Amino acid sequence: MLLWRKYDFPIDWSQEFKQDAELHLEVGFGDGRYTAFRAQQEPQNNFVALEISGSSLYRALKRMKNAQLTNVKLLKVAANFAVQNFFTEKSLSSIVVNFPDPWPKEKHEKNRLLQDSFFRLAAARIKPGGEIRLATDHKKYLDFARAQSQLSGLFELEDKEVPAAVFETKYALKWKKEGKPLYYQVFKYNGKKSDFYPIIERSKEMPHSILEGEMPPKFKFDKQVVKHGDGHVVLHEVAKSFDYNNETLERYLVRVSIDEPDLNQQLLVVIRRKSGNEFLVRLASFGDPIITKTARGAIHAVTEWMLTLPSDLKVKERNY
Repeated sequence: MLLWRKYDFPIDWSQEFKQDAELHLEVGFGDGRYTAFRAQQEPQNNFVALEISGSSLYRALKRMKNAQLTNVKLLKVAANFAVQNFFTEKSLSSIVVNFPDPWPKEKHEKNRLLQDSFFRLAAARIKPGGEIRLATDHKKYLDFARAQSQLSGLFELEDKEVPAAVFETKYALKWKKEGKPLYYQVFKYNGKKSDFYPIIERSKEMPHSILEGEMPPKFKFDKQVVKHGDGHVVLHEVAKSFDYNNETLERYLVRVSIDEPDLNQQLLVVIRRKSGNEFLVRLASFGDPIITKTARGAIHAVTEWMLTLPSDLKVKERNY
């Protein structure tokens, strides 16, 4: 398993795999049986597999270890964020999407992976002639993906023989047992120029602010949602701590959610008395936060909340 939050972007995959080889991506690998099969069949190639389910990741990780596979890296991360930030232009040979969530209700179509925005993003990372390969049991999802792939003019529809292992995955076996039809579609990138998608530059400095004054001995806190950048900052709760590291200086922990289009984070903002009547507000390193514009907004939201308290607090420094 690759702890991607500790890496600079894009990730140097040749260094990670210790071999310079074709790079293939799988999105939503389930229990990992297809991932493992393909990696065993193609030891000369490198495979990156993404999943957001912790239980699926655990099962797949055991499978890779039991098979002693060294050409697979598993990551717990959403697809759009990973494709944009972990890979360079023309670095991917294929993207496999086996039995994605079909989001069958019309009002949920915006949540489907294979839509125009993803095809455009994929074209910015995949090699000319590279493929996106879809397997699904949901005919409406298939039709939707086909139609969306044609909006940009970047992909051609190709009908190819289904690799046998694709229909031997956990969900494929379930659907076959129930007598459901299964579908397979290849989208081939035609090499036309796609849009530019910048890669997040990892910041080495934690955003912070400094306030002067005193925190009130008691205060009421209500959940807050603040729009910042391309997303929202949600302040959930505040807890007070004493005798941190045998110190007598109090500190407060604010539990924060950062919701952005392609990235959700659970963070902690620390409010800590520096000395005298100064308080430092900063992101905790806990969880290896990705410092996006919205993540910086967490410091802004907490700082502004502190200014509403019944106290004499005022801002001395803003560095976010």
